Amino acid sequence: MASGKTTIGEELAKVLHYRFIDLDQFIEKQEGQSIKAIFELHGEDKFREIENKALRDVAAMEGNIVIASGGGTSCFYNCVDFMNKSGVTVYLRAEVEELLARLIESKTERPLLWGKSKDELNNYIIRVLDERKKYYEKAKITVRINDINAENLAATIRAIND
Repeated sequence: MASGKTTIGEELAKVLHYRFIDLDQFIEKQEGQSIKAIFELHGEDKFREIENKALRDVAAMEGNIVIASGGGTSCFYNCVDFMNKSGVTVYLRAEVEELLARLIESKTERPLLWGKSKDELNNYIIRVLDERKKYYEKAKITVRINDINAENLAATIRAIND
């Protein structure tokens, strides 16, 4: 969450001349409702089912695509292994302090963060990063968010694909 997946994904897609798809936006269009509404009406488990199907649908599309998945996508339904088999995965690594600052400034509503104080949010970030670390670290490429450069990342991806 708040690592810059959509922003970097869009930049990377432009550099690579690939199509870009934000998985959350794709889900909202397919479902005809916001991620927030899906969480509120159906809960996280149903959302993760929908997300899993959406990921596989997008991966099956023709052409080269940069997909910005949600922060939890890789942690359910063996999605990280599926993503690694389907393409080049990138973990945008950030420190807790960086994510906390970004989330506090963020205007986007994030269902898993509703109603949390700054301290609760900090503790939540620590817990979630710890839980998800084993999935995130399976990515083929890890880049710190403060060091990211779409051109350099594109060159690394091209080298892996060659």
